[in-house]
Amino acid sequence: MGNVRWRMLSPPRPGAVALIALEATSDTELTRAADMLGLRVPAIGALMLRDFWGIDRALYSRWSDEQMVLMLHGGHAVVRAICDELNRRGFEEASSSDDAAFPEASSRIEALMLRALCRTPSSLALDLLLDQPRRWAVPGATSEPQRDARLRPLLIPAMVVAVGPSNIGKSTLANALAGRGVSLVADEPGTTRDHVGFLLDLAGLVVRYVDTPGVRAEAPALEREAVRHAMELVGQADVVLHCGDGRSSPLDLDGLGVPLKAGAKVLRVALRRDLGVASFPSDLSVSAKQPESLAQLVRALRHAVVPDEAIGHPGPWRFWEDA
Repeated sequence: MGNVRWRMLSPPRPGAVALIALEATSDTELTRAADMLGLRVPAIGALMLRDFWGIDRALYSRWSDEQMVLMLHGGHAVVRAICDELNRRGFEEASSSDDAAFPEASSRIEALMLRALCRTPSSLALDLLLDQPRRWAVPGATSEPQRDARLRPLLIPAMVVAVGPSNIGKSTLANALAGRGVSLVADEPGTTRDHVGFLLDLAGLVVRYVDTPGVRAEAPALEREAVRHAMELVGQADVVLHCGDGRSSPLDLDGLGVPLKAGAKVLRVALRRDLGVASFPSDLSVSAKQPESLAQLVRALRHAVVPDEAIGHPGPWRFWEDA
């Protein structure tokens, strides 16, 4: 239908919920499209539950006279199947205009802000985003490119990679930060044979955290190959947790031939401080058994990814994707 198009409102990645909008040029066209799809048109703001063509059982709602939104389970297969079904039934995908996607917005900046709110994984971004229409409404408002770049991880998670020798507590640290078991933990060196990645919330800032296998000279071939792949991730990291403990100093990354990403930050962290004082100079001393030291690490990581002064700056932020 040329007068009704569909548009993805949620991020183009798997998640708990996916939002697909049906947008029409009038309420009459929206009603006609709903009839073609076998949907009842609810009152604005009302929710309805139905089975979508044997693909998913989900909610949908009418957000305005010309827009209805499907609220689907966010797995890739479900979203792709629904989009294919809409295409098969003659509905085309809309262009990427944010003004059309958010008809309630009073300006382009507000529409862009609403779109960013849908997509950010970090609660730390919410107040800052909500204030952008006001900041950009100031005559002559302009942003600072360096600050724009520093704030980007609020929208697209930065990668934090922990690296160090075997059996120093990296996996125990990962589990403590995540609040659940994400990495195997044992006293036997070589227990972690591959890197483990997960999304980690650092007091409102979400990052991609990677726990790498420990490096040891006597490792078997399979473990050495896993370490080689992990070192490639170290080279892509935005922040490297350069770890050691009371018995083992951090690795010589230069000696391992690991060039760091331009602008990457390195935090030298002494782990298992409850078992002894490290002999190497470190930025932080941490124990997974001591909540206050974990809180210090979370604050340091958050500041390394997005500095506090960038968040607290009163100026506007060019947060949209072409920034």
